[in-house]
Amino acid sequence: MKPNRQFIVAAVVLVAVLAAGAFAVNSFMGFRERTQAPAIAGQENPQGIAQIPLENVVVFRDTRDSEAYGRVAWVALDAPDGERTTTGLSCDRVHRTGGMLSCLSAQRGMNTSYDSTVYSIGGHLLAQRPLPGEPSRTRVSATGMVGTTAFITGESYEFVGFSTQTTIASPGGTDYGNLQDFGIFVGDHRITAEDRNVWGVTFAKDAKTFYATAASGKQTWLMRGSLAEKTLRALVENAECPSISPDGKFIAYKKRRVDSVPAHWDIAVYDIAKQTEQLYPLESGFDDQLEWLDSNTLLFGQPREENPGDADIFSLDLVPGSLPKMFIEHAWSPSIQR
Repeated sequence: MKPNRQFIVAAVVLVAVLAAGAFAVNSFMGFRERTQAPAIAGQENPQGIAQIPLENVVVFRDTRDSEAYGRVAWVALDAPDGERTTTGLSCDRVHRTGGMLSCLSAQRGMNTSYDSTVYSIGGHLLAQRPLPGEPSRTRVSATGMVGTTAFITGESYEFVGFSTQTTIASPGGTDYGNLQDFGIFVGDHRITAEDRNVWGVTFAKDAKTFYATAASGKQTWLMRGSLAEKTLRALVENAECPSISPDGKFIAYKKRRVDSVPAHWDIAVYDIAKQTEQLYPLESGFDDQLEWLDSNTLLFGQPREENPGDADIFSLDLVPGSLPKMFIEHAWSPSIQR
């Protein structure tokens, strides 16, 4: 007796569905186990931090499905696919440059709390303070300033109505507070609307200039900030999460496609002197604060849709028509030690 063809097809489909469902459940359970494991924050001397070289390395968050999940790690800049060294510090976001490392972390449990910690190159805890919500962005300046962004409400920049808190402070020194309280200007108009938001700081090499995103209503702007004047002034519309180039001549940022649902961001680069913008469209889009690998290459993180909690770091050459390339697998939140 010949088997019924429709029965065989139905059976194959059922097996595939069950397998996919099992994969999804296992992925979610693995993700939950990893992300709900308590992070270790506020340590005086986290293991391995003092051993991170001061140049020619990439520092990042390890997202492998292992005991190292969530910990700060590093690889040689000339061998990003080589052996990585993992430290004992867990962070959701990390940035290390010059003489400091900034770590934003979530202490998950019955009552989840969020922290910002700053460490010296020797691993000493320089500063610790609570965050109002999920960690989002952090940057360290060459002059000893730390910028942090955390969500207050909402889950991501994709949703209308989210709110963030962004601060700039020097550990043990000046605290500039919430950048939302700075004077925010578009032309001669000062934005005072209650929905105004600021996020995604990047620092110039001097001790007074920074760049950030400001938003009100449905509009975002790339802003030049002055710590001395406590002001933010718009440079270009539709720009988010800026990152200044190593030579200080360019700003790279996310640029949202008009009316894209769900949100789709491409990469754009702004020439500060010429006041011009170059767009680099991405087929899949991205949602991260860019990092400059060198003056001609950008890095960004991309979550793995099939495995929640995991991500990869990609590079993009700043040549029209270029495509993103895998840079480091199972990694997130890169920063370059030059």
